[in-house]
Amino acid sequence: MRRQGPLTTRHLIVAALTLIVINAQLSWWIIYALRENRTRLRLERTNMLAECSLYEANTGKRMAAARAALEEALANSDRIPAVTPPPFASIEAAGTEPCSEGWKLDGDTLMLSVSVAQGCVRAAVAADWSARLLTPPDGCERVAATDTAIPGVLLPKPLDRWQVRPQEERWHKAVAVYQGRILMMVSEGSFFVILLLVMLGLLWRSFRREVELERQHQGFLSAITHELKSPLAAVRLALETVLRGRADGTASMRFLENALQDTERLQSLVQKVLEVTRYARGHGALRLRRTNLSALIEDTTSTFLRRATAAGARLQTDIEPGLWAEVDDEALPIALSNLLENAIKYGGTIPAVAVRLTAEGGSALIRVTDNGNGIPEEDVQLVFDRFFRGGDEMTRTTQGTGLGLYLVQQIINAHRGTVRVASTGPTGTTFLITLPHVDAVEERE
Repeated sequence: MRRQGPLTTRHLIVAALTLIVINAQLSWWIIYALRENRTRLRLERTNMLAECSLYEANTGKRMAAARAALEEALANSDRIPAVTPPPFASIEAAGTEPCSEGWKLDGDTLMLSVSVAQGCVRAAVAADWSARLLTPPDGCERVAATDTAIPGVLLPKPLDRWQVRPQEERWHKAVAVYQGRILMMVSEGSFFVILLLVMLGLLWRSFRREVELERQHQGFLSAITHELKSPLAAVRLALETVLRGRADGTASMRFLENALQDTERLQSLVQKVLEVTRYARGHGALRLRRTNLSALIEDTTSTFLRRATAAGARLQTDIEPGLWAEVDDEALPIALSNLLENAIKYGGTIPAVAVRLTAEGGSALIRVTDNGNGIPEEDVQLVFDRFFRGGDEMTRTTQGTGLGLYLVQQIINAHRGTVRVASTGPTGTTFLITLPHVDAVEERE
């Protein structure tokens, strides 16, 4: 038993270090994922702008190619060429004086002016070519140059009244996907952090339970040592007194009777430990059969009456007749007897114990009430734990090992019933046993 403490402590330390390493790895992963997500959004935006920049560059190249085609056609002819080179729709003389060369936008028509020997020539591009020129590729859109909601690229002059930028829906969708990835990573990170905290909490709870169990084991060892040592010492003293002839006939009989009582006490202790070993296995350890529950409770309390009288206690019963249930007629009296012994042990100066059996909602209710000082509030949830006894085992004067109420709970649970502290206080404590599937049968006279 002693090695449980160090082992559990080592396990806690190793588990805590493991959780710390996992938490550090998780934190690093979250930071890395957030940085990667930000870089990914930046790359996606850069690609969108690159597509629009490529369209702007291609627009400039197409306009330069159109000008080169016009200049080549004019260079090969001493007047306006008979065949208009594409992508122009018309070519006309604009005067005999040189003109300001370059592209101009006349309404919705794109015009190109060049100077030749004869003067100034002005050419208008075809409408379909102009429409294709001003149609951005998929994923980009043409908007006013003053619109700065989304970064864009200005078109070459004289089209610089417009800019080309990523489509607004596409731009915001990339941002939404970016935010969604952040939410997903934060959610997953929060889930794992909460999971780690829960695991740490469960580990700490398990550790505390092991420590408490170790304390209870130590208490059990102290109690069992006392329970074994006291009667053994008394039996030895009585037998030595009789064997050495230090007592007359009447005194010898009294010593032998005391030795017999102490032997019965030892036998009771061993029997209780054996019962715990048997009934802790649960439902499979029982032999259930249809039994007159009222008669069984009546017989158990009647058998216990002699013990109560010897202890100077008063035993009162209120048993509803004709109640039948599927119970183990050996195990259930053990549970009830343990409750009765507990009531006498912790009762008042003159113990008063009341046993009541009633039926309610198809279940049997067995109440055992004493007139003791009650159970401390912090101990109410612990009284059914194995080896638990309130107070200090080294200073406690009442006999016991902390197995009685634990055995009661195991037996009642094996019957698929429940047992609990129904009430407790300075005027006494009531334990309530609930057994399911009880039938009331009218008894015939």
